[in-house]
Amino acid sequence: MNKQDIDNLIRWSFDVELKRFSEEAYGVTGTAFDEYDDYLRGKFIQMQSNFIMWIASLDSKNRERLANNITKGE
Repeated sequence: MNKQDIDNLIRWSFDVELKRFSEEAYGVTGTAFDEYDDYLRGKFIQMQSNFIMWIASLDSKNRERLANNITKGE
């Protein structure tokens, strides 16, 4: 991890909206979003209010997905 990765993570967490958050952190898209709406809203609120607890709770697959999505624009 380097400074650019940290900068990207900070920018993502500040700019992301719920649907993009759901897709990029959890892989939930389309109609599946409606099924997991309450869960994802809770996770989104946790990300905004207690970032360390939220990111520490991600399983390895979701961490990898998130890292790939945050760094794909480089």
